[in-house]
Amino acid sequence: DGFHWHRPDRTAFISASRQEGTWNRGYVQSVGGVCAVVGDRLWFYHIGFQGDSSMKESNWLKNGMYSKGSTGLASLRRDGFVSMAANAQGGSLTTRPVTFEGGHLFVNVDCAKGELRVEMLDVNGQPIEPFTLQNCIPVAVDSTLHRVQWRGDPGLSSHRGKPVRFRFYLKSGDFYSFWVSPDLSGASHGYVGAGGPGFPGGKDTVGKAGYAPAATALRAFC
Repeated sequence: DGFHWHRPDRTAFISASRQEGTWNRGYVQSVGGVCAVVGDRLWFYHIGFQGDSSMKESNWLKNGMYSKGSTGLASLRRDGFVSMAANAQGGSLTTRPVTFEGGHLFVNVDCAKGELRVEMLDVNGQPIEPFTLQNCIPVAVDSTLHRVQWRGDPGLSSHRGKPVRFRFYLKSGDFYSFWVSPDLSGASHGYVGAGGPGFPGGKDTVGKAGYAPAATALRAFC
C-alpha cells in the first residue's frame, strides 16, 4: 500500500554500476517520496555519482567521491514489485482472512493470453454465493486496474467488515495485487508515495480518473 513493506529479497532495486566513467558509478539513492505514481507506471527519480578518480584528497569534501552527480529516472509497472506467476496448467492463491470497507474487487494482472477467476470464501473456506468460481466472469487482460465481476453480482458491500478469504485461480499470467474499492472508479485509498498527476493528496482517491492526467503528463514529458 505504499506504507507497509515486506521485502524478503534484498537484491538492490536500482543498483550502482560500479564501473568507472558511468554516470551512476556509485552512491545511488532515491529522492524524497520514493516514487511518483503516473497512471499505470511508477517513476523512481534517483541520483548517482560518476566520481573523479583524479581527485585523491583524503578529505571527502575535497576528493572526487561525490563529483559529477546526475539524476536518473527508472520506471516500473504500478504495483509491479513482485507477482505470483502461473503457467498454462494454472495455480491458485488463497488469502488469509481479510476485512474491507468497499464494495468492488479490483485486480492488477497480466493474463491477456490466459485468465484469472476469483471466488470469495468464508473463514472456513466455504464459497459465498454468488461470489463463486463458477459465477466469476473470466478476466483476460493486461491491466493495472480491472474490476472482477460475478454473474448475479450485487456487489461486496454486504460483507463489509466481515472476515473473508479470496481465492484467485490464474492461468498463463502474472498476478500483482488486489483491493476492494468503495466505488467503480477503482480508487484504492492506498498511499501513493510522492503523489503524481491527478492525485489531490497522498492517497489514491480517484482511481481511473487519475489515468487521464497521467497520459497528458507523459505526452508533455516526452
